[in-house]
Amino acid sequence: MEINENLQNERNLKGTEFEKNGNLEKAIELYEENVAEGFKGNHPYDRLATIYKNENDLENEIRVLEKAIVVYEIITIEDRLEGLPKLFRFKNRLEKALETKKQLAKQKKAKLK
Repeated sequence: MEINENLQNERNLKGTEFEKNGNLEKAIELYEENVAEGFKGNHPYDRLATIYKNENDLENEIRVLEKAIVVYEIITIEDRLEGLPKLFRFKNRLEKALETKKQLAKQKKAKLK
């Protein structure tokens, strides 16, 4: 599959517009398309992770962060060292999301007792 970077960039711009106008569903749809295509930039991953976090959708937040890490590991291997700080940032965010998931599981388990 050939990736059209102009189309991906346009999706990011439109996604940002949709967010500003309060249409998160449409923004999510556009960002998810870029994530599915392995967009080589942080925008759709950052935005989706934030949207999902704000919506308490931990599973999707984790999924998007894991995908971002895979993409940024490839970017870094390709000698784009500017990707390294973003890779570490995504790993840190994933660690926090996984910790939140663990805490929520503990709370749920404690309530069942």
